[in-house]
Amino acid sequence: DETPCTPSQHTEFRSLLGSLNWLQSRTQFAICYSFSRAASASAAPKIGDIKALNKIVRTVRARPQRLMFHPLKGNLRLVGYPDASYRNNSDSSSQRGQVIFLAEQKKTTSKGQNPQGNGDAHGSLIEYESTKIRRTTLSTTVAELHSFMKCYGTCLFLKGLGKDISGQTAELHMRTDVHNLVTTARTTHLPEQKETTHMIQILRRESCSGNISDLSHVRT
Repeated sequence: DETPCTPSQHTEFRSLLGSLNWLQSRTQFAICYSFSRAASASAAPKIGDIKALNKIVRTVRARPQRLMFHPLKGNLRLVGYPDASYRNNSDSSSQRGQVIFLAEQKKTTSKGQNPQGNGDAHGSLIEYESTKIRRTTLSTTVAELHSFMKCYGTCLFLKGLGKDISGQTAELHMRTDVHNLVTTARTTHLPEQKETTHMIQILRRESCSGNISDLSHVRT
């Protein structure tokens, strides 16, 4: 597995990688992470990387994916779910991912709106991504914060795009499985790392200004 590829194998590797790139960016959300790891090895692939890429192809052929877009009604909202892993990749790098839904408002119960923010609602997946974090991350919280801000930026872009198309301004709801990010947005404590300080200040400003309509913690 550690043997370097020949020049012809390298060419075929990059060619197949380009073909999979179109698929994973359109419908094959299930291979986003494995494709990202293969793309990271494209500069100098080894035999083990070829085996991993061939496994992705077998997965695509054996497990067809289907994106279903529900007919949505009422005032719609964007719901972003970012996530990250700290140095869990084989090369000790960190990974971030995100999924963004266009969804209806949360269903109400007999006692009114669910105060915990975990009510059911119809929605459609409109954006997803998995990629390596190219900046230095010193902890899981920093990796999660970086992923959160990237997802938030994408949501802002989609919010403006949706407003141009439909004339409606969608609410922006963010969900994270890191409770520290939710509590940090409500405190005044600042970390020592300068880059982290900058991102936390942006998070607090956006959550307090109302640009993020709902910031909530989810279990997973």
